[in-house]
Amino acid sequence: MARGLSEKNLVIAVRADVAPLARAQFPEAEVIPLRLREKRRLLNLATVNVINCLPVWLRLMTLRADAAVCLRSMRAYLHTITFYLPRARRRIACENLLLSTPRMRRPAVENFVRSVFKPTLIPYPALGQLPTDLEANRLVAEEVLQRKVSNEEILPTLTPRREVSAKNHWLLCPFSSTKSKDYPAEAWAEALKLLDHERGDAPLHLAAGPSQADRLQDFARTLQSACITNVHLTPPVPLPDFLQSIAEARLVLTVDTAAAHMACALDTPAVIISAGQHPGVYAPYSKNGRQKWLLPPGDLLKGEWRRHLNPEKVADCVREVLVGGKSAGRN
Repeated sequence: MARGLSEKNLVIAVRADVAPLARAQFPEAEVIPLRLREKRRLLNLATVNVINCLPVWLRLMTLRADAAVCLRSMRAYLHTITFYLPRARRRIACENLLLSTPRMRRPAVENFVRSVFKPTLIPYPALGQLPTDLEANRLVAEEVLQRKVSNEEILPTLTPRREVSAKNHWLLCPFSSTKSKDYPAEAWAEALKLLDHERGDAPLHLAAGPSQADRLQDFARTLQSACITNVHLTPPVPLPDFLQSIAEARLVLTVDTAAAHMACALDTPAVIISAGQHPGVYAPYSKNGRQKWLLPPGDLLKGEWRRHLNPEKVADCVREVLVGGKSAGRN
């Protein structure tokens, strides 16, 4: 959409922690940060987020736009309000997936804003060639641009801040937003031992978010106890710098988290161990097979995915990626 309609005409409203990355990727666009909190402290979480969003909402109420576009298919009330506030001639989004298991008030709110604003709500797609959230974005982009958008165009693409030269180190990002999607440190260590020859003297960098620093220290100790050497802990950095570190890695090892999608968007070789949650919604995808998603079968009992995706499978997958893998699917 930025290419087709000119980046200078683009206003992007995103979470405050993602805003620096949005500014780096779209330097000519206006980026509006949404200061949303994820955890409750003193006040009710919804109340705090409404208060934090008020300045942004006042700005959006004065904004005149040709089109208001929402790329979030699971829209809570805050997302719905943000979507409908600009004075837009067209409003385009996929249907709200949260209506499939509605709370009592949600259908009433959705029906009210539909009747008042008359948005174009595209049916959420069924599983096809692309993960359904990418396919949903493709359908929205087609409606905005009034032309066909190919699969290649809609696959995520990011640009590093500066030119990438030599790629030597491996980057391991072991934590997701929920521990249920994390792969055990002991299993990572066993996989890395199997990959001693392939890794050689390449440094292994460990990275995690600011709130995960203590866990990362424990993770590093587990690797060192398993005689994994040349391990380096990298301090948390802003998202544009983290993106650069992924671009500069010879190989990214991670779970289903932001690092996985950044590696795919940067075309950095990666092995992504997924718990298989929300199958087909966000993954797997890869432009040319350089990023391999290890997904378990859908018929496993809760927690069995870790045993199914054993260190031997992880090591074999890494070897395939290092020599130029051709598949981005299940294992």
